[in-house]
Amino acid sequence: MGEGYAEGHHVRPLGRPHDGPDAESNLLVLCPNHHADFDYGLVAVDPDSYRIAHAYDAAVDGGTLFVRGDHPLDARVLEYHNREIADF
Repeated sequence: MGEGYAEGHHVRPLGRPHDGPDAESNLLVLCPNHHADFDYGLVAVDPDSYRIAHAYDAAVDGGTLFVRGDHPLDARVLEYHNREIADF
């Protein structure tokens, strides 16, 4: 007990209809709750500033997504997520 738990989230989902790549540039490491929020379109992230918009979690809404400097997150997958999956 007391150890953290995280899940890998494909920002642009794998398989049809999204056909996202299974690549590091399409992955975020998230807690299970925020992973589900991404899946259900309750989170959007600005691809330039990494500013987070969250449909109901005020503690997250307006915050900034932390992305390590050596993580090659592709802005295009965030744009796709915001356009095709985020639902608010």
